[in-house]
Amino acid sequence: MAMRRYEVAQRSMVPNLRPGQEVVATDSRPAQIGDVVVFEHPHRPGFWMIKRMAESPAELAGDQAWVLSDNPAETRADSRTLGPLPRAALLPVVERLDAETFAEASLLLADEDESLAAVVAAHGVPRFWSRRPGFATLVWLIMEQQVSLESGVAMYRRLAALTGQVTPGSVAAAGENGLRSIGVTRQKTGYLLDLAGLILGGELDLEETGSLPDDEARSRLLAVRGIGPWTADVYLLSALRYPDVFPVGDRALQVGMAEVLGLETIPDPEEMIILARPWRPVRAAAARLIWHAYLSSRGRVEPPDPLAAHDDGPSA
Repeated sequence: MAMRRYEVAQRSMVPNLRPGQEVVATDSRPAQIGDVVVFEHPHRPGFWMIKRMAESPAELAGDQAWVLSDNPAETRADSRTLGPLPRAALLPVVERLDAETFAEASLLLADEDESLAAVVAAHGVPRFWSRRPGFATLVWLIMEQQVSLESGVAMYRRLAALTGQVTPGSVAAAGENGLRSIGVTRQKTGYLLDLAGLILGGELDLEETGSLPDDEARSRLLAVRGIGPWTADVYLLSALRYPDVFPVGDRALQVGMAEVLGLETIPDPEEMIILARPWRPVRAAAARLIWHAYLSSRGRVEPPDPLAAHDDGPSA
């Protein structure tokens, strides 16, 4: 099976999952305690349920597991009435992409969408690249705003040379004069100092932000001056690896989407949201495929990561 879609039907997983929301689950890895899981009702063939694998109230055999609703007052249709379930029957819901699940999502999309199938046929499934979560990556993305990727990388490297290590403390210590001396614009200097100040003052915790659902994490980032929709979405996609982020403000994605879908005009963000609906809940995988087609057709690749962030497996 690898990866398959499921739709949430009941309110048993509110607030984490809502009725009508789609998820994808995989059989390529075992479920762990804390995972949201999908499984077939043990007494109703063809009826699938979504719960969370939890610590059992008593010791279970190694091949058994305990599942509970996130909203236990809504229903008792979990291990409280069903009892323990075979561990092998639980399929973990994909909440963050990695090399393996990205490849699975790409093949799922290619199986459903002729345009994305053509991308995979022409260019293959790209290697999965990621960025290191945290302050330095947000600084890099701010540097990339409204300039080429190459210019953003060059500016980030100048900052790293100035500070030794790009941290909230080192950026704050460089101050306005230091940042302006290496060519950072006055506007971006203000953004970087504000971001550093929020983290140093404890008003923004990026580690905590990374543990939130994607919409909550996005809202928290957008509250920071200098972090707009593009910066927030690319950070959520590349550093936090949420599976359903689609950065509609990215110009390469806009142009690439027009090319991949054979559109006569470049879609605006509202049109992109509509066109990308069939790719939910793995729109981040679709975005990566479109970027891959865009770059490959121009003989280009993703610029090197100045943070030397790890790459998780087979990319653009």
